Amino acid sequence: MSQRQDTVTPVPFLATPFGVWSIVAAWGLAHLLLRALSTPVLGTDDMFENVLVQTLEPGYMLRQPPLYEWLLWSAQQVFGPTVQAALFVKYGLISLAGLFLFLIARKAVADPRLAALCVFSYSLYYQFGWNLHEGVTHTVVLTAACAASAYCFVKALETGRLGFYLLFGVSVGAGLLSKHSYPLFALALLLAALSDGRSRSRLRLDGLLLVPLAAALVYSPYAWWIASEGLRLLSSVSRTMGVTADASHMARAGEGIGKLAFGLIGFSVPLVPLLLLFFWPRYLGRRSPLEPAVNDVARLCGRTVLLMIVLTALLILFTGATHVKERHMHPLLLLLPVYLFADLERFGFHRRWRWLGGAVAAVVVIGFLARVPGLVAPDKFWCGGNCRHMKPYVDLKAPLSELGAANATLIVDNGYTGGNLRVLFPDARIALRAIPARTAPREKCLFIWEDRESEPAEAAEARFAKRAFWPTEAPLSARYLTGSWPHLWRPEGWRTTWWGVAELDPSSPICR
Repeated sequence: MSQRQDTVTPVPFLATPFGVWSIVAAWGLAHLLLRALSTPVLGTDDMFENVLVQTLEPGYMLRQPPLYEWLLWSAQQVFGPTVQAALFVKYGLISLAGLFLFLIARKAVADPRLAALCVFSYSLYYQFGWNLHEGVTHTVVLTAACAASAYCFVKALETGRLGFYLLFGVSVGAGLLSKHSYPLFALALLLAALSDGRSRSRLRLDGLLLVPLAAALVYSPYAWWIASEGLRLLSSVSRTMGVTADASHMARAGEGIGKLAFGLIGFSVPLVPLLLLFFWPRYLGRRSPLEPAVNDVARLCGRTVLLMIVLTALLILFTGATHVKERHMHPLLLLLPVYLFADLERFGFHRRWRWLGGAVAAVVVIGFLARVPGLVAPDKFWCGGNCRHMKPYVDLKAPLSELGAANATLIVDNGYTGGNLRVLFPDARIALRAIPARTAPREKCLFIWEDRESEPAEAAEARFAKRAFWPTEAPLSARYLTGSWPHLWRPEGWRTTWWGVAELDPSSPICR
């Protein structure tokens, strides 16, 4: 499908598929080691997932499909229920997405070095360069599924082989299992091809018929689970997307469109502003192109981005959804760099690409170093007020072990406590109000709640009565435990967190 032919000059290792994957994987490994060697604590999103995947199930919640949980459960069979398992899944998927994006970029961009720089430039998206390391679970699966879908679809158009249509269907099934927002991306890809004469002529009807069959097969375990759970999915998604609020439909739709606009702008920085800065002659019409237009693949990527934005806007107008955030923009702008780089290549810039490469390298280094202070000095100046990734859960292990927590039912009041207690006690049975335990009851039952960062004034029994979220009888016993936060230079005890522990009758309904 490419209109340009590659030159015969040798391709450097870093501009080969394995080279690009190696760089992205090494980048992920560096962040993995930085995090895993600094603290075993699970942070945002990961802690909740750690409670969910105590068992392998065809589905876990109606709000999110289960592919991430399946991958995390599989990784935990090797690494245990630890931060290493979560990080391995995250960066493994990102390296896979990087490989597929490079393979797409190679078909849109003639120079392999420029295609490689395109992939490395994704770190200039704030959501990739920074926020990815601090949270994100299902979105990483969505990103990889979108990248794989786009590549398989491009190959299906390029070769016309039914095998690639089948692989496209498999990737669509994986996308459907990643997040409920994925169908918009697959629809945008198809509409982008149908709207372009050259791509439309390459479509095979028999190949397109294979796609839903393959996707349905991949999706079937979760579809069966949804059917067994009834039709609560719609109401659950409605609550999540903010379409059940009391405000009028028009007011909610206007709010959703406004959030979409701000989300697109926020997601684009600093990548798009830097491209505008470095390559301003192209955007002000001060430079003539060497070629009249981008090739078919680049055009497909650009149209997919535009159609994703339009389809999302129409969906917001139709549903009145208001739960639209910057961190939801991954599928909308995933292919934008490929189109922008293919377009800029036509203008023959040379030195400016080196400037952009230097900016990418600087942002990568700064992004890595900027995480260090929050890991060695978890105070408000370096990581804000919560600094949850450094909370001293490890100090709970010894006293809770004395209470028999290792093989007990541990009922907790929040996901942060539950997920990190599973790190400490892999064989325990963890239960939250939102996540009932699926395993058999134990002979000992403890209710554990996070209290405060100053010593509680009330007795633990009195605090238990206020914090327990299930109706229950008085505890058999209750006490407080405390943990001291680490810090590179401050003395021990500079910051403490208190937890309450109440032992309950194991025959109590909440323990069963």
